[in-house]
Amino acid sequence: MFGPIVRLNTYLSYHNHPEGYGNEIEYFANEFFGLVDFSQPVYGQLPWTFEKFQEYATTLASIGINAERQQQFIEGAMSGIAPGSPAHKLALSGVVAGLKQRNSQSFAHFAQAFIDVYKEKDPDAAASMYAEIEQVKNLMKGGSAPDFSQNSPEGEPLSLSDFRGKVVLLDFWASWCGPCRWENPNVVKVYEKYKDKGFEILGISLDRDRDKWLAAIEADGLTWPHVSDLKGWQNEVAQLYGVRSIPHTVLVDAEGSVIANKLRAEALEIKLAEIFGE
Repeated sequence: MFGPIVRLNTYLSYHNHPEGYGNEIEYFANEFFGLVDFSQPVYGQLPWTFEKFQEYATTLASIGINAERQQQFIEGAMSGIAPGSPAHKLALSGVVAGLKQRNSQSFAHFAQAFIDVYKEKDPDAAASMYAEIEQVKNLMKGGSAPDFSQNSPEGEPLSLSDFRGKVVLLDFWASWCGPCRWENPNVVKVYEKYKDKGFEILGISLDRDRDKWLAAIEADGLTWPHVSDLKGWQNEVAQLYGVRSIPHTVLVDAEGSVIANKLRAEALEIKLAEIFGE
């Protein structure tokens, strides 16, 4: 007989057990925890409860289903866990972490659910979750893009607010990031097309090596302004903007409000054509 840890970490293949499901997404969503009985107290003591719900939420947020469907699936998976129990807290924390990692629109829904259940049981954790919700709201479409200041390669501080009045693409990248470097020719193309029409780019590097950072700027012909604190993944602007992977972009309008996130290649060019009427 399977023990609790094995049950939590066992997922039977859809291809071997497709009965009753029209597709693998439906099967995954309903059967990922199919062997687990969350009424057993042991699941409130296992770190794998957090980890598996994080994995579950991350997967649902990555496969192209909308936020409403994500919420239905997750709430279904958690329906057998008593709210306020140790297992519930681990599971809901894992869900929130996974959705935040994928910048899912469902994040705020489940973060608020955490606050509603734990604001009295664990006020410090609820307050921290509230702060995370506020950060995410600012980064959503229409939110006010947080201002910041970091140094240019010349050691001069540059702030987002320095570019007020222009449409600004915040481009999070690094010299060591292959996908970033592959994307750079596309970014150069749109910059050349729109830079004289009120468009600017501010590159924020997650490099640690200054020489490699500057060499990549020159090699790729990135003629727009750049900043970095050379702290790698601990870059303070990247932390402020919740960056979990690169390349990552945030498009900000002339008044400092977020237009869109994660625009790349053709999607970026289409949005800029829409903004500048071309």
